[in-house]
Amino acid sequence: NYVSLNCELQHISELLAEKIGKKSLKLKEIKKKVTYQDPCRLGRHLGIYDAARKVLEAIPGIELVEMEHNKMDAICCGTSAFTNCEAYSNMIRQQRLSEAKATGAEILITSCPKCQTHFRCAMEDKGEEHRPTPKIEIMDLANLVANAIEEGR
Repeated sequence: NYVSLNCELQHISELLAEKIGKKSLKLKEIKKKVTYQDPCRLGRHLGIYDAARKVLEAIPGIELVEMEHNKMDAICCGTSAFTNCEAYSNMIRQQRLSEAKATGAEILITSCPKCQTHFRCAMEDKGEEHRPTPKIEIMDLANLVANAIEEGR
């Protein structure tokens, strides 16, 4: 048994893009160069690629630089679960972090808590392989927007 709520579900990136499009949010300048990680479930599974980019482009001072592999061709964060961190997963994460770092971005933005967890883990624990893993700040899109919202809005 379940109750139908008769509502439309939206990802936070879609909601933020909609609010920004309607000028419902006043955003202050954040001078940062960022790149964006397309989460597998949000992108390839749901086809949502542009909402986060619209949000990033609307924040004054943000310079979005795309990684070599983006949108449909984006490289995964390494695993589809929170618990699988083996050698191949670590290799994939290291490759993706190298791509992010190569953009010259200061921050890797994503809308997926799993991606954030796996990338942070890769930068802290190199596992048995001891691969050199590039360091880059990881931030959730919603947190970036929260930091950019002008007080009183």
